[in-house]
Amino acid sequence: MFETEPAPEEKPAKPLTQKQMAARLKAKKINTVAVIVCAMLCVVLGVVSAVLPSNSATPWMFASYAAGYVGVMWALAGLWAHYMGPNAPK
Repeated sequence: MFETEPAPEEKPAKPLTQKQMAARLKAKKINTVAVIVCAMLCVVLGVVSAVLPSNSATPWMFASYAAGYVGVMWALAGLWAHYMGPNAPK
C-alpha cells in the first residue's frame, strides 16, 4: 500500500581536531562566565534598586533589566551555537 524508501545511511562525522575542541571549550567557558556575570549584575542592581528610595531607583532598575536582557540573549546565543549552530556536534 505505502511504499517507503529506506533511509539513506549517514556518513560518520569527522573527528574534531585539537584546535576545534579547544575553541569549543573556550567558547563554552566564555559564554558561561558572561551569563553568570550578567545574572549577578542583574541581581545586585535589582537589590540596590529595591533598597534605594523610589525617586532615585529608576536608573538602577533599568540597568538591572538591561543586564538581565543581555544575559538572556547571550545564553540563547550560546545555546544556539552549541546545539544548532554551524559548528555544533552532529
